[in-house]
Amino acid sequence: MSNQNPDLGALFRKNPRLFIAVVVLLTIGALLYSYFRRPSAPTLTTSLPEMREKPRPVDREFRGCPPEGDGGDAELNRLKNRIDDGNYIPVQFDAVEQLQWPPSVERERRSKWSSADTAAVERYEGLPVAVEGYLAGSKLEGPESPNCHGADDDFRDFHIWLTKTAGEDRSQSIVVEVTPPVRAKHPNWRSDVLRRIVREKPRVRISGWLMLDPEHPDQVGKTRGTIWEIHPIMQIDVEQNGRWVPLDSFAG
Repeated sequence: MSNQNPDLGALFRKNPRLFIAVVVLLTIGALLYSYFRRPSAPTLTTSLPEMREKPRPVDREFRGCPPEGDGGDAELNRLKNRIDDGNYIPVQFDAVEQLQWPPSVERERRSKWSSADTAAVERYEGLPVAVEGYLAGSKLEGPESPNCHGADDDFRDFHIWLTKTAGEDRSQSIVVEVTPPVRAKHPNWRSDVLRRIVREKPRVRISGWLMLDPEHPDQVGKTRGTIWEIHPIMQIDVEQNGRWVPLDSFAG
């Protein structure tokens, strides 16, 4: 029986254009195969829950200071001064630290945001979250508009940096803040206690409300990794002997 297989070499010699076309098609096919085999980049925001109906913020006057403060962005101040607890959902550190935001909202009052930007932020803002990590520092803030520029310590926030790993610098941290109305309920939430946690580096769990603070975009990559914050903090737990201990009863 004669061999019926075609002589491809002879065929291509007679039709050089056919040879070129085959090479091009094989190259394109290889590129497409390589592209579609690549695993897609993870969308970290998908690990944050979607809540159609988020808890409505509860706020009230604190020692003569109204929830909107005495200046600045009144809407933002009200979010900072909420006092309600929530059913906190454990989320990964990266899900918050790498969560995006519309650049056009930076340094703008909320009343000036576009409807599209407002909707993009509201998709995640107001989520009750719990994030684990390590404290990289704690600072008693100066007088601010949310607290009616009160000079006494009772009217000042604790500005805290939460990092993913122990000993990490603040450039990739999440800023988490203790506010005066909440701190008034927790006598053990003191500067000296927080400094000891920073020094000893136990793992902590921060529970509170996810909030976008557009006032500090210049600090991203320097003293923070994002302008998303947990603000206010409603609960702080410290890991001791394999269990979580509320900061209220933390003995060190």
